[in-house]
Amino acid sequence: MAIHLVIDGYNLTGVMTMPGQAAMDLEGIREELIKRLQAYKRIKGHRITVVFDGKKSGNFYRARANQGGIEVIFSKDGEEADQILREMAKSEESSMTLITSDRAVASFAEAHNVVTMSSGEFDAILSMAIYSDIKGIVDEGEENDMPTKKSGNPRKLSKQERKRFQRIKKL
Repeated sequence: MAIHLVIDGYNLTGVMTMPGQAAMDLEGIREELIKRLQAYKRIKGHRITVVFDGKKSGNFYRARANQGGIEVIFSKDGEEADQILREMAKSEESSMTLITSDRAVASFAEAHNVVTMSSGEFDAILSMAIYSDIKGIVDEGEENDMPTKKSGNPRKLSKQERKRFQRIKKL
């Protein structure tokens, strides 16, 4: 099952550290994020969608673009990216993983059985994957790390938490 990462764009750029970020304009920061996500997609092969706020853009329709395999969506004038993220969480397949630090959006998504991750957590995973690619470090077996026969402590995490940890391992 292929993972579909749906990212709250400005939320993630808010936690990312970029050299020369203070001198970059909003468009430059967006482009840097997309460049990093393109590298991540090349490494991992996941489907990636980034949603940005365009509520003061003057656009009457949502703008969609494909930049190097990354689907980019801008909300229309007067609409927040959170609204698009909620719609996607409601209608998306079970392979969706939502990256946002917005607790209201994350809670809504979790209520619709979508795995969520904070932007800070994903930024660390993104940085490590790109670093590993640059250094030539290869991921070793990530599938089937959990034993099939139960033994030991009968107390276990909730089904949603187990699903979340499995998804994080695949990132």
